[in-house]
Amino acid sequence: MKTLLNRYTVSPFFVFYLIHSNQVGIGILSFQRAITLNAGYDAWISVLLSGISISIVIWMMYRILKLAKNDLVSINQICFGKWIGTVLNFSMVLYFLTGAVFILCSYIELIHTWMFPLMKTWHISVILLLLIYYIVSGGFRIVTGMCFISVVLPLALMIVMLFLPLKYVKIDHFSTMFSHSFHDILLSSKTMALQFLGFEALFMYYPLIKDSEKSEKWAQWGLLSTIVVYLFVTLLTFGYFSEDQLSHIIWPTLTMIKTNQLPFIERFEYIVISLWLLIIIPNISLNIWAACRGVKRVFNMKKHFSLILFMALLFVISELLNDRKSIKYLAMFYSDIGKYFTYFYIPLLFVIIHLRQFFKR
Repeated sequence: MKTLLNRYTVSPFFVFYLIHSNQVGIGILSFQRAITLNAGYDAWISVLLSGISISIVIWMMYRILKLAKNDLVSINQICFGKWIGTVLNFSMVLYFLTGAVFILCSYIELIHTWMFPLMKTWHISVILLLLIYYIVSGGFRIVTGMCFISVVLPLALMIVMLFLPLKYVKIDHFSTMFSHSFHDILLSSKTMALQFLGFEALFMYYPLIKDSEKSEKWAQWGLLSTIVVYLFVTLLTFGYFSEDQLSHIIWPTLTMIKTNQLPFIERFEYIVISLWLLIIIPNISLNIWAACRGVKRVFNMKKHFSLILFMALLFVISELLNDRKSIKYLAMFYSDIGKYFTYFYIPLLFVIIHLRQFFKR
């Protein structure tokens, strides 16, 4: 691994923000309904199980990265050879792009549903993509700075919007807990795993972290903070809605926020959706940055050209996927690919690279 100048790298503690900001995004506004389909109000256990499994996967990733001392592009070529490694690396670029497309289309749908139903899709996408282009073109340190801002600045808003509905919580809603089988809880955990995706970009930015081996504890702390946020929102939603009510609500978190009334704000959810842009933009930017770095490392394409290409691609796809049904299929596709990547591909790399190390000895 080449020695990088300090102006291209970030300190280890920034991994906390890179992990957490890329996991808490558009999904936290609507995930509750999906996880209760199988496990009902025992789905809070699924949140914990999914979080623990991701913690183990991050531990595996650090073992892989410490042995390889490089990013995923080199790891694939080491483990699978030049040709298969190139195919896998190109697949990873597409995977990061799919994540960016899913977040972008979901946020545009959110704006159409709650704020501007008559606004053209391309008007919204142009504004968002110009911001993303500006951030990603600035380099990894700028992307990291945006991830830091997306965690720190909206913190007060999140505290207000999540604690105001506490007065409407009904304890009797929790009486249906512990009534589902472990199999149902596992099925719910598979659904919940989609919300924890985003940590995979660690494979790409690991070489750009100073003293990268010291960043593992920050990655785990970032994941722990994500688990706490999702667990709190899950329990708050269960206390606020009955199971029958929750089965008919697409955006439970926003519906809870909508009931908040302040003397000087009539539509509180408008403020939340607008400020949620600070959380969404770093999500997309980090995925696009990872895709650009992958293309540069595999095909030696300049970042400027690949970034323009990806912006055009996101613009076209956002125009095509502009209805609820299409976005739902995209979410299912991204979730399935993410599950294979997380629970099959990373453990496979873990086994292969340790076997290579064993036979070398």
